[in-house]
Amino acid sequence: MQFQDFYKREVQSTKLYVHYVYKLYDLHVLAENHTEAGFTLKLHAELLAWSDDVLPEAPDSRWPEQFEWQRKEAIYQRIISEFNSGKVVFTSLFVY
Repeated sequence: MQFQDFYKREVQSTKLYVHYVYKLYDLHVLAENHTEAGFTLKLHAELLAWSDDVLPEAPDSRWPEQFEWQRKEAIYQRIISEFNSGKVVFTSLFVY
């Protein structure tokens, strides 16, 4: 978590920060730590607004070109899915 704070605060590069978030997310999924994977995705979702700005396709093709609100919504849906897989259904209610 300290490393993430460093990227967010010191480097001030959203692109690098999001890249690191997804590296961490992939590691959690691989280790079947679904709850942690969901919380990691939440870090990206919190950076996004509910706007009609068009976001380009993600460099790793993880997300297509879409409105910012659509990406945020898709990320929240994936968060809920991860929480459900991690058996923390109660927490997923607060994401909605």
